[in-house]
Amino acid sequence: MSGRRGRTLPLALALAIFVVGCGGPSAATPPPPNVAALPNLIRELKLRNGMARTNSAKAIGRMGAEAREAVPALIPLLKDRDLSARAAAAYALGQIGPDARAALPQLQTLSKQAATREVAEEAIKRIGG
Repeated sequence: MSGRRGRTLPLALALAIFVVGCGGPSAATPPPPNVAALPNLIRELKLRNGMARTNSAKAIGRMGAEAREAVPALIPLLKDRDLSARAAAAYALGQIGPDARAALPQLQTLSKQAATREVAEEAIKRIGG
């Protein structure tokens, strides 16, 4: 048996855990970060650490439409190598809403992938695409 076998979560379970962490139906959502933190959060989207990118995108998403200036920085994250970062970017863009229309082509592509379909489709709906 290889050393990694048995220690990874199936993608669907990992995505479900992520969605609940983003404020799913039973999760207690933390208060939105102060919009003054937005420039720092945008910078953190470019860090090498996948968890840092994911957490920054989630925080941006909790800001909602006030985080519209983050849209250009979130769009490349939709192609991130880290599944959680891609899902967090889709979540954030959906929370920003109609001001994230520029992300619709990339979200359409993401919606065709089984692991990110649900979060991408929700984002598309929230944006109005």
